[in-house]
Amino acid sequence: MKIHSVKFNVLMNMIVTTSSLIFPLITVPYVSRVLSTGGTGHVAFAQSVSSYFSLVALLGVTYYGVRACASVRDDGTELSRTVKELLVILGCSTTVVSIVYVACLFTVPKMNAQFELFLLFGLSIWLASFGVEWFYQALEQYEYITVRSICFKILALVLMFAFVRERGDYVTYGLIVVVAGYGSNVLNLLRLRKFIDLHDGAKLDVKRHFKPMLWFVIASISSGMYIQVDIVMLGFLGTTNMVGLYQLVSKIKSVLVTAVNSVGNVMLPRLSYYQAQNKERRAGELIAKNMNFVMVFGSAIIVLLILLADPIVALLGGSDFADSEVPLRCVGVAVMFSAMNIVLANHMISKGKERSWATVNAIGLVLAVVANCVLIPRFGVVGSAISISLCEALMFAMRSYVCREFLSGIRGLIDPIRIFCSAGFSGIATYIVLALCGCSAWNAFLWLVCGGILFSIIYGTSLLVCREQFVTGVIRPILNKIQDTKEQA
Repeated sequence: MKIHSVKFNVLMNMIVTTSSLIFPLITVPYVSRVLSTGGTGHVAFAQSVSSYFSLVALLGVTYYGVRACASVRDDGTELSRTVKELLVILGCSTTVVSIVYVACLFTVPKMNAQFELFLLFGLSIWLASFGVEWFYQALEQYEYITVRSICFKILALVLMFAFVRERGDYVTYGLIVVVAGYGSNVLNLLRLRKFIDLHDGAKLDVKRHFKPMLWFVIASISSGMYIQVDIVMLGFLGTTNMVGLYQLVSKIKSVLVTAVNSVGNVMLPRLSYYQAQNKERRAGELIAKNMNFVMVFGSAIIVLLILLADPIVALLGGSDFADSEVPLRCVGVAVMFSAMNIVLANHMISKGKERSWATVNAIGLVLAVVANCVLIPRFGVVGSAISISLCEALMFAMRSYVCREFLSGIRGLIDPIRIFCSAGFSGIATYIVLALCGCSAWNAFLWLVCGGILFSIIYGTSLLVCREQFVTGVIRPILNKIQDTKEQA
């Protein structure tokens, strides 16, 4: 099988990321205005609760499967055996979880009140378990992942405009969300036979995975629950309208985290491969580049959300979502630290530090639950935003402590001071110019575009003047090619 370069994989993932940025710009404004806070709140709550059950059913295979398959991807027989063993484990776990989920539909009042919607999202538990996305990531099949992802986004877009027309259509919208998010997993499973011999008759040893999977199970479940805990707890402690307001913030945050982590998403299989080949130096350089990328774009997002929350909410949500502006300003910190946490998690997984990774994730989940219990009753939607940003920062501090020796070794390759100073200066300068121009009286789109362009110009110039490593590393090859072209001419 052909394994593409990291640059090609990053390009493919950037295309997926770009589509993940473009499609919400079309769908979120439409859905928010049609379903308002009530309908979107119902769907967001059902999706978050079902994702908790899905996390348990997956048993950490999302991460463990990538590492296990990447380490044996050059051995077809062992790769086939590993995949089949993991599918057997997933079949057993998903069956048990589905039984519990159905029981909760009849016994938990808030789930029973939206029985049809929760039943639809129950399908996602099976689709997620047998999507084998971890297999395609392990083999770095990002070209296929990219094409498939865009096709299903387009399908979901067509279905949404065709069938979501009024506020009572939120169940239909829920079905479209399931199709968009998990429908392509059916193709994944059907395509598996192209790479795996499902009928080779090899003896399976499912038990050999139990011990190495243990910490992946704890880490994956606690991490996944942590990501959704703000919406789930807001659903139980608050109202449907509060969930509706916050789901807009959460969607924007998720899209931005995906964008910032577009490089990191392709790193785990390559890091696992480097570690298996004892290529420590190359792994360190890869992570350092990723961290600089995350800090450059994460810092920009923090500043832009603070400066432009008003026009963003006005464009994506409309007047019904005006109360989402303050919490949106608060989640910028969570975007950057969430992406940084993923970078360090990839390092910990590739180095076999599952126990430390799991411990930090479990502590983070406890902190998130406590923070939400304290802040939601007092501050409502804003409390959820503050708690997620605070907890992401604390988790980054804990992961940095665990990885302190590694971070010390690559300290010369990362450049936080220049990045943060440039972002702060650019934010202040942009705010002053926009204030002097009376931007608050502008059209929301004009305000957003002008503010974004102005900040980008000032920020990019500041990073170049400061000679920040990531930006100069991107610009230098371009300048060299231009120079070579001139000399050849």
